[in-house]
Amino acid sequence: MATIFTGLILWTQAFITQWGLFGTFLVAVLESFIFPVPTAVIIAPSTALGLDPFATTAVATFGSVIGAFVGYALGHYLGHPVAKRLFKKKHLDRFERWFGRYGAWVVLIAAFTPLPFKVITWCSGIFGLDIKKFAAASVIGRFCQFAIAAYVGNLVGPFFLGMML
Repeated sequence: MATIFTGLILWTQAFITQWGLFGTFLVAVLESFIFPVPTAVIIAPSTALGLDPFATTAVATFGSVIGAFVGYALGHYLGHPVAKRLFKKKHLDRFERWFGRYGAWVVLIAAFTPLPFKVITWCSGIFGLDIKKFAAASVIGRFCQFAIAAYVGNLVGPFFLGMML
């Protein structure tokens, strides 16, 4: 029985067949600083279609953290002048203090949840979050999110694929 998801599933299947773990890596890198589609959207179907959950989690985490450092660098070198133009000084100063106080927790929460991680990677660079805290929070949050997506995809994905195709 075809569903509204059939096209997406077939596209994902073709993508995984052609690109495999390298495709997952590439999506993870780009999603962390610019790409609008969350990495978990490709991870769960990937493992449902046969990619190894641990390898997928490891590759996606590695790619995502590389992308996070790109976002951090872009925020550091390009972001502050743009932020000054977009926001009033008092709001920017307040957010900078707030981010300075809770920054690592914000990164961890954004890395683990569907919140737009790319925004937080840029803000981390804009507001000068300690790079070690940024790295640790990114690795922990992304690994946990991707492991859940990979193992859920692996465990229940084949059942859902059978229902939707």
